[in-house]
Amino acid sequence: MMLTGKITTTDHSYAKEEKGILTVGRTHTLAEGFRELVASHVGKDIAVDAMCYSNSFKRNKNTDSYRAIFIVIDSPQAFVESLTTVENIRAENLASIIFVAITGRGTYNKMKYYFAGADYCINCDTFADKKCDVLSEFFNSPEWQKKHNLLLDPTRMCLIGEYKKLDVSFAEMKILEAFSQTKNQILSHDEIARIMGLNINFYDPRALEKSISRLRGKIKGMYGTNAIQSIRGHGYRLIRGLISTT
Repeated sequence: MMLTGKITTTDHSYAKEEKGILTVGRTHTLAEGFRELVASHVGKDIAVDAMCYSNSFKRNKNTDSYRAIFIVIDSPQAFVESLTTVENIRAENLASIIFVAITGRGTYNKMKYYFAGADYCINCDTFADKKCDVLSEFFNSPEWQKKHNLLLDPTRMCLIGEYKKLDVSFAEMKILEAFSQTKNQILSHDEIARIMGLNINFYDPRALEKSISRLRGKIKGMYGTNAIQSIRGHGYRLIRGLISTT
């Protein structure tokens, strides 16, 4: 899962404290239905808004005022429009968590949503009983509850947070820096290998996996959060907003 919050950086979209949740759907009915589902999982002190991705969405709405944005997809026919919506939001907003919530049946290319800037692509097709395990897990996670906010100090090559300092190697520091500088917080296996100084044509994938596993274990051991997550067949992603840089 993922931590958001106020992060010090040069980018204006990170400099705000995100509040509330926005659900966006092809129709107002779809967006409102999912808004009710999300609202049933969060406290009453968190506002949940709904809107359709239409002309009104393109004209206004500062999406960087939201901690999380749910793009709801009810059919494969909505793929192109929803993908464009994710791209447009992420182009202006690097801080908010973007969920792609698939509520309809069909085949979807989830990787394209990740590359467009989504942080999660989930299947959530139950509206009637207001239950969704994925949403429950997310809203109960330490990351959503802002229990972690780590600062990467490249000069001293360490992570700082919760009054604890975790030393990292030069290669680990460069990997974390590279994660933080991408809009989708994703790095491919080859990109990580290049950062580590490996020959991308001949490196051993098991060695790369071991290095990432070691880094992930160090962070989890010190701060208790799974900062780096695997993307099958492609590489790894860093939890958005968990680590900022000086």
